[in-house]
Amino acid sequence: MKKVVLLFLGFIAWNFVSAQETTCDPDQNVADTVVVAPLPQSVGRPDGGIVDTACADEYYKFVFTFNIPATYTTPFGPAAITNVSIATDGAVENMPASFDYVCNPPNCVFNAETKGCVVLFGTPTAGEVMAHDLKVTANVALTGIPLPLTLTLPDDLEAESHYYLVVKPAGSANCFMVDTRESFASQFSISNQPNPGSGWTQIQVNAQSGGAFDFLVSDMLGQKLHRERVTILPGDNTIEYNGSHLPNGVYLYSLSNGREMVTRKMIISRQ
Repeated sequence: MKKVVLLFLGFIAWNFVSAQETTCDPDQNVADTVVVAPLPQSVGRPDGGIVDTACADEYYKFVFTFNIPATYTTPFGPAAITNVSIATDGAVENMPASFDYVCNPPNCVFNAETKGCVVLFGTPTAGEVMAHDLKVTANVALTGIPLPLTLTLPDDLEAESHYYLVVKPAGSANCFMVDTRESFASQFSISNQPNPGSGWTQIQVNAQSGGAFDFLVSDMLGQKLHRERVTILPGDNTIEYNGSHLPNGVYLYSLSNGREMVTRKMIISRQ
């Protein structure tokens, strides 16, 4: 085990790479009248839903684009929307355990009459070969109403509709192929333990190739909290990070070569 020990050197000003590399970019070609793209699969829309197929042992990602409307039709008539939000962790049910998601904006709060996106990403395992029927829990904050309206998507927008994330066995035909930027992420297996934890954590990095990288930590609003230059060697590496000074919450940690970035989440939770 090769170990890279991070010594805290104080806050260093640095520039994040583009949001597309850390999260996603909304598809600007999606019409403003379309609430979510792609639309889900249904009896009347058999070609809808997630059309790209994942393969076991291959990195995969898929982007949903959202156009948040100005109003939501309730049983009592239309009401003005303040925002639509999902939890930054755990909002997507039935997702493969090897997958995660990140939003743009990073706090997963989408204001009315704005465009945003959510990217699902991960490297599925052989044990996850199946059709995963994804469900998303969303909260709709309505102007003048104290409690948000909780929806399960896509069911509550369209009955008998689905977003199936299909994972096929390794080497299957017609599987989604990553581009050059996405293949950067596929060169690393990254996780941290404990997660959740009280602040101190070990980031386990298994790398196909080595080099010098920036280890970055930010909050879910995109505020930069830590930067450290590390050397990653081919094989197993450990990065030790002490986040005991941070309040409870969800944070992003990343490895970047200055052009591309792979990002994961860590949760700090103290009793």
